[in-house]
Amino acid sequence: MKLKSVNPATLEVLAEIDTTPVEEVFEISKKAQEVFRKWSATTIDERLKLLKDARDILYREKDEIAKLITLENGKPILESYSMEIFPTLDLFEFHIKNARKILKPRKVRSQIPLFWLKRNYIHFEPLGVVAVISPWNYPLLLPIAPIISALVAGNCVIFKPSEYTSLIGLKIYEIFKEAGFPDGVFNIVVGFGDVGEALVNSHIDKISFTGSTKTGRIIMQNAGKKPIPVTLELGGKDPMIVFDDVDIDLVSSSAVWGAFANAGQTCVSVEICYVQEKIFDDFVEKVVEKTKNLKIGNGLDPDVEIGPINNERQLMIIEKQIEDAISKGAKILTGGKRIYPKDKNGNELKGYFFEPTVITDVDNSMLLMREETFGPVLPIVKFKDEDEVIEMANSSEYGLSASVWTKDKKRAKRIVEKIKSGSVLVNECVVHYGDAKAPCGGVKSSGFGRVHSEFGIYDMVNVKFESFDFVSPYRLWWFGYDEKLLVTIKDAISFLYSPSLFQRLKSSLFLVPNLFRKEKSKI
Repeated sequence: MKLKSVNPATLEVLAEIDTTPVEEVFEISKKAQEVFRKWSATTIDERLKLLKDARDILYREKDEIAKLITLENGKPILESYSMEIFPTLDLFEFHIKNARKILKPRKVRSQIPLFWLKRNYIHFEPLGVVAVISPWNYPLLLPIAPIISALVAGNCVIFKPSEYTSLIGLKIYEIFKEAGFPDGVFNIVVGFGDVGEALVNSHIDKISFTGSTKTGRIIMQNAGKKPIPVTLELGGKDPMIVFDDVDIDLVSSSAVWGAFANAGQTCVSVEICYVQEKIFDDFVEKVVEKTKNLKIGNGLDPDVEIGPINNERQLMIIEKQIEDAISKGAKILTGGKRIYPKDKNGNELKGYFFEPTVITDVDNSMLLMREETFGPVLPIVKFKDEDEVIEMANSSEYGLSASVWTKDKKRAKRIVEKIKSGSVLVNECVVHYGDAKAPCGGVKSSGFGRVHSEFGIYDMVNVKFESFDFVSPYRLWWFGYDEKLLVTIKDAISFLYSPSLFQRLKSSLFLVPNLFRKEKSKI
C-alpha cells in the first residue's frame, strides 16, 4: 500500500511512499528487542559519539531539510529554520553536553542512622524499545526530543511519523542511519492508523505520543493492557491573559504571532486571548489591524508569514468551529474563511489556506472555546479582574501552556501560581518549546510526562535503587520480637522524630545500649 505526500500549498504530490505492512511492524519490534541487549550495554560515550555525528549531518543538510519541511508541512521557510532547525540543533547540544551528568549513577545516604552502614545508589537503566509517535505540525522538532532522549539513555526506538509528513520522517531516519547507529537501534514505520495501532500493540516497552487527546486516550488504554509507561502530549486551549497595564502595541504583536505562527498549528499557540476591559477595544483594534497586514501564501516565498493548513481534515475542523461560533452569535472582525492566494507569478494557489481570523462575542457554548482549534483563529474575550480571568482560564479541560502579560511583578506571580497548566510564561508566549532546558508537557486532558530537559531523559529510564550492606550486624528489626525490642523501637522513634529536645535526649539514654542485639531465633 502507498501513501501520498502532498504539498499543502499547491496540492502537488511530492512522492508516493510504500507503507509498512502491519505484520512487519511486529517483526521490527522483535528485532529491536534483540538488538536492545547489545545496545543497552554500550557506554554513554559511545552513544554520544553517534549523537554528535547525527547533529553534524543535520547541520550540514539544514537547507535541504528546511525546504523539505516547508514543502511537506507548509510552514513559512523562515519558521522551518527558526521553529524547527534551530531548536532541534539545540536539543542535540543539550543532550551532548548534559546527558552524561544526568545519567550518572548517584550515591545516596539514608536519613535513618540505623542504615548509615549501607551503601545506596540510584542507577538510571534504559527501558527497552520505545515507540515514538509524532504529529505533522512540527515534523522535525517534536519527534527528535523523545528520540534522542531515548537513544542516549540506551533504548532502541521505533519511530512512526504522521502520514502527512512521512518524507520528513524518512529524512530523520536517514540522518541516524548515516550517523552510524546500528541496525535495529533506530527504526521507522510508515503508514496510517493501522500501522500506529500495530506499533502500540507490538513488542515495545514505552510509548511517547504527541497528538490529539482522543487518540492519546486510545493509546493509553492499549498501553494499560500490558502495562507499559506512556508519555502523552495532547491537545491544548492555551490562554493568553492581558492586563490593562501593558504596552498595547507590543502585546498585540505578541498575540498575533502567538496565535498565527505556523498558521496556528502549534501545540502551545495562543488559542484564547483574555483582555482586561479597560484596554479591550484598543487591544482588539490593534490585533485586527496587524492581522490584516499578514502575508499569506506559499511558504517557500521568504516574505510569506502565513502558510497553508497542513491537510484538508484539519481545515474542515477549523471551518466547523467558525460556522458553529457564528451560528451562536460570535462576531468575525477579520478573516473567517478559506482563501486561494496568488503566488509571485500571479497564479492562484489551490492549497488549504485559511484566513487568519479574529473573533469576539464568544462564549463557552461554542466549539472553538471548548475544543482545540489548531488553526489561525484568535477568540478575544473581555474580563474584569484577576479572580474572573483565573476562573475563565482554568475552566478548560486542557492545561498545556499559558501566558500572562503585565508589568506588575507581584500580580504576575499570583496569577502564575493559580493557573493550572504544564507551563506559564510571563510577558512571553510559545518560545519555551524551543528551549531544550525547559520541560514541556501538560496537565488534565493535555496529558502527562515531559519532553526536553533532564526530565525528558528521566522519562526514558527506569530509576533503579541499589543498596549494599557487607558490614551491619544482625538487624534490629528482624524477628525475635519481645517487649524489650518494642521499647527499643519506640525509643528510636522518639529520639529521631520527637519535637521535644528533652524527650530526644531522654530516649537516647535507653536507646543506645539496646541498638545491637543478638539473634534470638533462626528464621
